[in-house]
Amino acid sequence: MAVLIEAISVVIRLETIVEKYPGGLDQYVNDCPNRTLCMDEEIVRVGFMAPADMNAFTGNLERIGFKYIEDEEFDEIAVVDQFDGIFLPCDWLEYLKLVIFEGDIRVAICKRKGNSVGDVAFPLGWNYETSLSKRTLILDSESIEHRFIFLRRKGGVDFYLDALTGEEMFIDRSARRNTNA
Repeated sequence: MAVLIEAISVVIRLETIVEKYPGGLDQYVNDCPNRTLCMDEEIVRVGFMAPADMNAFTGNLERIGFKYIEDEEFDEIAVVDQFDGIFLPCDWLEYLKLVIFEGDIRVAICKRKGNSVGDVAFPLGWNYETSLSKRTLILDSESIEHRFIFLRRKGGVDFYLDALTGEEMFIDRSARRNTNA
């Protein structure tokens, strides 16, 4: 099995959550700051669109005893980018791009090292046509400042007007609302 990777994903071994998270897996799922959680039998993934939200989430996990980075390698928490893969060496996780739909449509996934891919776990309600796998843009800070005009914030989501295309874009900041992790 494997889990979908979109935007910036935090991946943790299921056994680590069961052992270390107060209230175990059920509480971790309940405390999840957004609707991006998916898991297989061995790993659990939560995604973030903004690095600051991902950092707040991993910081909260560290405060309750999870080990993040040790000797310049991921320990119990790994961070994986949809396009660039695993940010630091990680001896228990593997990143792949996988064709899973007809028409050579690729998505990024992670799986435990040494395991076969098998099925891929997706967040509840995920569908490719509206997914970040299909619609994500990679922009630097300067491009964001000059290209996007802030419109509004609603329910943890920041909406922008893309001055280049005229399209409305969004950044889900819902992780800001729930930092109980």
